[in-house]
Amino acid sequence: MAKGAATFISFCSIPGVRNSTMLAPEKPSFILSQSSFHELVGGCVGYVNYKSISALKVTRRGFHAKQRKFSMPVSKVSQHKAVSFQVGNLASLDFQRFCREGKVEAALDAMNEMEKNGVFVDSLDLIELLQICEDMKLLETGKKVFEYTMRSPSKPHIAVFNKFVEIYCKLGDTSCAKRVFEEMPKRNLDSWNKMLVGLAENGEGAEALRIFSMMKKDGVRPDEFTFVGVIKACRCVGAVEDGQEHFVSMSRDYGITPSMEHYVAIVDLLGKSKKITEAKELIANMPIEPSSRVWETLEKYSKAGPSGLKLSNKKKVMDMLVSNQKKASPEKSKAFKKLRSLSKEVKEAGCVPESRHVLHDLDHEAKEKTLLYHSERLAVAFGLINTPPGITLRIMKNLRICGDCHNFIKILSSIEKREIIVRDIKRFHHFKDGKCSCRDFW
Repeated sequence: MAKGAATFISFCSIPGVRNSTMLAPEKPSFILSQSSFHELVGGCVGYVNYKSISALKVTRRGFHAKQRKFSMPVSKVSQHKAVSFQVGNLASLDFQRFCREGKVEAALDAMNEMEKNGVFVDSLDLIELLQICEDMKLLETGKKVFEYTMRSPSKPHIAVFNKFVEIYCKLGDTSCAKRVFEEMPKRNLDSWNKMLVGLAENGEGAEALRIFSMMKKDGVRPDEFTFVGVIKACRCVGAVEDGQEHFVSMSRDYGITPSMEHYVAIVDLLGKSKKITEAKELIANMPIEPSSRVWETLEKYSKAGPSGLKLSNKKKVMDMLVSNQKKASPEKSKAFKKLRSLSKEVKEAGCVPESRHVLHDLDHEAKEKTLLYHSERLAVAFGLINTPPGITLRIMKNLRICGDCHNFIKILSSIEKREIIVRDIKRFHHFKDGKCSCRDFW
């Protein structure tokens, strides 16, 4: 394969793998989300924000209606330009229809056709398309849209650039997000917040705090969303005292009343830093009734050990694993086989299974078997057998990654010489060269 080129593999369901060649990205990747891997592991997520898309459609209609009032009569335009304008308008209608139907590639073709005729997609349409790219985890398609945006003779609205920052961060490419942020002609509070929170969620706490300092130097006044990102950034780097100071400064310096999300973030910071007593005192003195999320966050750090489903013996678990493998499709069987091979390599490299992460009352051998088939491991195995060496793997998971899987993938990234990015329910983990961006602090 040519240098810089990448094969992007998308899956509608398994079996039935479809391949299509995309334009060469700076960091080629393999992305696995709910639509691609749900039947295989049942642990990956994706969603479509229909409310926000509907709102955009309503706004767009109003926006176009307003524009038509000021459009020039066709009689004053040359015949050639009138024909081009008509073709462009038809392509625009096709583009909007393709977006509604979720046909991203067809929408891109319509955009290119419009561009040939001197017609460019407006900012609201671009945001709608980017939302679809985000929901479908189409990172490289989002990069194509960015290239198109930069070719537009008119300057896109600041909201478009903010959306690019958001989609890049949510899909784990903070390098592109920072590049867009730095090149933005203008920034607003939303721009700073998306960049700061995005970096914190990707485990780049120090960089997020640097953005916060820049924001204050530029005279931008932070809001409640800013401080959610700041406290999360402090958690990333283990800066518990700084996090507490920022929490206090919200109301003291900016008149912002802490919300439940701020209390969850600060309890999470204190709990991770083993300051359980301080976390309990904070909750006891909360001016509002603590939510279930606050208590769940505290319980995560304060309970003595794992508890959960008890099984009478290992036979039930082993029978379940064997049964699942027998029912597996050829693609699943390949993933199971690859995973067993990877497990041996990782063990030889010094990885010791942490069976305490298995909640079943089983012996050590059975617990190891259960850990082996965690969803994120299967996702990584499936990605490795379906992509060329060196391609970045991106795994989206709707549960928190366990410590054993975290250690497994960390060592595997060194063995396979790949960057493996896992987005769990809490944050991004960027595994590379045997290290994780969270610095094992998550």
